[in-house]
Order: sequence, then structure tokens, then C-alpha cells
Amino acid sequence: MIHSGLIPSVITIGNLVCGFVALNYVMQGKYVPAAWLIVLAGTLDVLDGRIARFIGRDSKFGVELDSLADVCSFGVVPAVMFAHAFLPTVLSGALACVFLLCGALRLARYNVLSHTGEKSADIFLGLPIPAAAIILTQYIVFTEHAWETTHAASLGVALLAFVSFLMVSRIEYDSVPNFRSGRFWDRFKQVYFLVTVGLIIHPNTSKDFFFPVVMVYLLFGLCRWVIGMFSDEVTQHA
Repeated sequence: MIHSGLIPSVITIGNLVCGFVALNYVMQGKYVPAAWLIVLAGTLDVLDGRIARFIGRDSKFGVELDSLADVCSFGVVPAVMFAHAFLPTVLSGALACVFLLCGALRLARYNVLSHTGEKSADIFLGLPIPAAAIILTQYIVFTEHAWETTHAASLGVALLAFVSFLMVSRIEYDSVPNFRSGRFWDRFKQVYFLVTVGLIIHPNTSKDFFFPVVMVYLLFGLCRWVIGMFSDEVTQHA
């Protein structure tokens, strides 16, 4: 029988295994299963932390192991997948490395905030690397199956640069919604989360709507930051 303290680590290892298998699919040119394995890895990444806190086994070791798994699943795999799909040139390594580097910096900052107790449970500082990885890999699926365009590679480069910047920025993003809260904003996040899950599960909508839905999450954090910036300026000049 597995000791309760090992359960979060086992889930984290599941995240790492998903990343490894996804990388194998990428090298075979099978991007759809690779992208969905990244989604599964993201789900496991959410679960390991929540379960660790629930059973009171949140530890520095777990944080470090989680980051190592995240670098593989959400850093290396999307970077290699993007280079393999769009940029089979010498330049591809450098461009994909930008995403990987920003993701590693994002995780390092997250660990520092975790150890110092400055991390909020409801807000992420910068776009979380699992979300960035899902956006990038689902973009590849979206352009292959739902939106064929000759500009997929050039738009993909812009998207890669954009999500890389957002990961290392100080723009705030919401975490998974708290379903025990009854506040209006939390209710809205709950509905958005459930609709997103429904679109992912349904086979007729997963390839067509999943990427646009996760882009809403990306753009919402950016829009909230812009509105907040202008609100601060109005307050300062009032």
C-alpha cells in the first residue's frame, strides 16, 4: 500500500511520464496525441499540488520534483513540437529555446515565491507554464485540423514569443477556480472552467474550440492587467 505522503510524488511522476511519451509522439510526427498528453500532464500538475495540500504533505521536495517534471512536460516537449512542426531549420532551435528558457525562469521564480511564502493560492504571477504549453501545442493541432492557413508558421512564431513574454511577466492569472465559493466572479470562473472541460471532452468540438477557449484565458489576464494599469494612472492623476 502506498504511503499517503508518496501520492503527490507519484502523480508528479505521472506528469513526467506523460511528457516523455508525448515527446516520443512528437518525434514520430503524431502531434494530436502529443498535445492531449500535455493536457493530461497539466491535469496531473494541478492534482499533485492540491492533493499534497489536502493531506498536509506539501514539501520543498515536492515543489522541486514538480518543477523538474514541468520543465520536461511543459518546456521541452512544446518547444520540440513547435520546432518539429513549423521550423525545420537551424533557426528553429534558437526560437524554441526562447520558450524553454522563459518557462524555466518562470518555474524558478515560482519556487522562490513558494519557499518565501509570497505565492498566492488564487493568483499566478505570470502565465503558468502548463497553460503556455497547452496553448502552444493546441495551436499546432488547431492549424492542422480546424484552421488551415499558409501563415501558420509565422503566426506560430508570434504566438511563441507572446506566451514566452507572458510567462516571465508580472501579469496576474487566475488559478483553477474554487468551487466552494459563491461569489459572482468565482461563479463565472467555475462556468468557464466547466465549459472548457466539456469542449475538451466532446470529440466534435475538441479540435475546433479548445485552442480559442484557452486563448480567452491568455487574453483575459492581459486585458485585466491593461485595465488595472489605466485605473492606477487615473487614480494617481485624480
